[in-house]
Amino acid sequence: MPRRPFPDSQPTPDALPTGTPGTATRVLTRLALAGLLTAGAAGAQSTAGAPRTPGTAHQVVMTAARTLGPVKMSTTDQGDPLLTGESDGLKYGIFFSGCDARGDHCEAMRLVSYWDAYPAQDLNTWNRTKFVGRAYLDDDGTTLDLWVSLLGGLTAQQIADVMDWWSVALTDFASYLEDLK
Repeated sequence: MPRRPFPDSQPTPDALPTGTPGTATRVLTRLALAGLLTAGAAGAQSTAGAPRTPGTAHQVVMTAARTLGPVKMSTTDQGDPLLTGESDGLKYGIFFSGCDARGDHCEAMRLVSYWDAYPAQDLNTWNRTKFVGRAYLDDDGTTLDLWVSLLGGLTAQQIADVMDWWSVALTDFASYLEDLK
């Protein structure tokens, strides 16, 4: 199953799929809100033993991503950090947004993996039944992604957890698509 190469920049909002919000969108919205509430509660309860990264820096994410496999650093056409990596032979990218000039204080990251086109019905089934990773069709094929807020900074452990969940989502998605053949 060939994968598409990573573009130099993220798709613009008008290039993202549109449609009426469905169950997956509502679930993702609830999960995002729950995550923000959990992150806020965790921040309020954090101790001196769990230092926060400033903003969060793309270098901290790169360190965590290296536990999954090789990672390369580059920048998008807009100058934002872009990491490309591999986990169990599956290629992915991490786009950062809202970063300062050095990439030390990023507001969000979006983990993405590109695949050949699969029927929307099958991707909708994935979205209804899986907790991590949103799958959708665009003009070039199928995209699996995970958006993460970095506002307020994340601990190294929180970033490692995100990378672990992303690795699981990639592997599960690859298996899911293989079973569709």
